[in-house]
Amino acid sequence: MRDWRPWVAFAVAAGLALLTGLSYVTLALVGAAAFAGVLVLTRFDVRPDPPSTQARHDRRHGARGELQELAWGMVARDGRVSERMMRRIRVIGAGRLARHGLDLSDPADGRAIEELVGSQVFRTLTRTTSPHPKMADIKRAVDALDRIGTTRKNRDT
Repeated sequence: MRDWRPWVAFAVAAGLALLTGLSYVTLALVGAAAFAGVLVLTRFDVRPDPPSTQARHDRRHGARGELQELAWGMVARDGRVSERMMRRIRVIGAGRLARHGLDLSDPADGRAIEELVGSQVFRTLTRTTSPHPKMADIKRAVDALDRIGTTRKNRDT
């Protein structure tokens, strides 16, 4: 079913323009403007959107949404890990190492960290210049950090 309201608006506006003595070009423009105005106005829905029925959940630290954001920002355009991912890995690594009494930013702890996670992982965690490491290096670092766990091992034994 076709909507006839824009055509009525065109005819009324053009008729009024004709009665006022405007030229045919002007009356066509006035009619077209009325046609377009009514066409646009009939497409608006003035009723408000219904409220969402989905329950909203608070995002907790480490929740699925955080993991998705991390996954989207992992690899930059050149195939290497993005700066955002590197910062996140450093924060996680520093937290894990701190539980073992080691400070990633302290050069004095460098040797002990290398012994704990390996020299390649240590270089990955401390790298701050370009080019950033590849995804395989990050996987190796995550595996090493996972291997050392979150609890401090007794060094005296």
